[in-house]
Amino acid sequence: MNKEKRVNAARFALLDWHAHHGRHDLPWRKKITPYAVLVSEFMLQQTTVATVNPRFAKWMRVFPTLADLAVAKEAEVLAVWQGLGYYSRARRLHTAAKIMQKEYGGVVPIEEKALLALPGIGAYTAAAIRAFAFNQHALVLDTNILRVLARWANETNPIDKMEGKKALQQIAKMFYPDKECRAVASALMDLGATLCTAGIPHCTRCPLVATCQATDPSLLPRKAPRAVTLKRSEQRVWFYHNNQLYLEQSQGPHWLGLWILPELGISKAQGRPLAEIIYPITRYRVTMTVCQTAQKPPAHLQGFTREELKSIPIPSPHRRAIEIALGKL
Repeated sequence: MNKEKRVNAARFALLDWHAHHGRHDLPWRKKITPYAVLVSEFMLQQTTVATVNPRFAKWMRVFPTLADLAVAKEAEVLAVWQGLGYYSRARRLHTAAKIMQKEYGGVVPIEEKALLALPGIGAYTAAAIRAFAFNQHALVLDTNILRVLARWANETNPIDKMEGKKALQQIAKMFYPDKECRAVASALMDLGATLCTAGIPHCTRCPLVATCQATDPSLLPRKAPRAVTLKRSEQRVWFYHNNQLYLEQSQGPHWLGLWILPELGISKAQGRPLAEIIYPITRYRVTMTVCQTAQKPPAHLQGFTREELKSIPIPSPHRRAIEIALGKL
C-alpha cells in the first residue's frame, strides 16, 4: 500500500470509528461556537477534560458571551476559574476578550495572524480554534494527537526535539485534509484519549490497527530526558481571629492577585502544624506547612469569614490547606 492510499484508508477508518465512539457529549462540542471553543481551549491548557467539564459549564452560565466576559471584573473572572489552576490563563483570556470586544466587534477572529496576536494564544491554541470553531485547515497537535501519529508512523525520534517535531509536522500534513479539519482533529484527539492511551494502548480495538506501523507502541512517543524535579519547603502562618481567617493578596510571581496564606517564617508560628500538603509548581515539589500563631494579624492582611472564603479566588494548594486546618478547629 503506497503512502497516499495508507493515509486515506487510515482517515476513513478513523472517521467511521469516531462517528460511533467519539466524545460527542463534551459540552463545547454539543453547541459549537467560536466563544465556547475559545474558552475550552484556554481551560484545557495543562488541565484534564474531567477537571474542565463541570467548570466549563459554570463559566458559560456566568459569562455566556464574549461581551459578558469582556466587561467582567478580574476578581469575578478569577473566582469562577477556581479549581483550574494556572490563573495567568484566566487573566489572558479576560484580556483577550476585552481586545476582541474592542477591535473585532465582539467576535473571535478566524485568521491565524489575528489569533496569534491575542494574549494566551500560541500556535497550538490558534490551530485548535481555527479547526474546531471554524472548521479551517489547521494542524492541531495536542498530546493525544502527537501520541497517535507518532505510533501510527513509528516515529522513534524524541518528539520534543527538532528532528522529531519536523517529522510529526510532515505526518500531520499528510493526515489532515485540505479543508474541514474539525472532524479529523476531534477523531485523532478522542482516539488518543480513549484507545491509543499512554503506556499500553488498546490496539485490537483501534481503527488504525490495519495501517499502523508501530513495532512497539507502548514505547512511543519518545521524549528527551526530563529535568530533575527540585524539592522545596515553605511555611505559612494561620491567623484566625474573631471567626475570620486573615489572608494576603499575592504580589507574584505565582498566583498574582489571588488570596493566599501569608508566609512570615516558621519562627513567627507557635504550636503544632495545622496542615501539611505537597504540591507541584513549575520544576518544584513543594511541601507547605501551616502553623498557628498567637500574634495579631498584620495590618496588610484581610480577614474573611468561612462563608466569604468560598467565593474569593484562592489557589488550589492554599484552599486544600485551609480546608484541612478549618477541619481541626
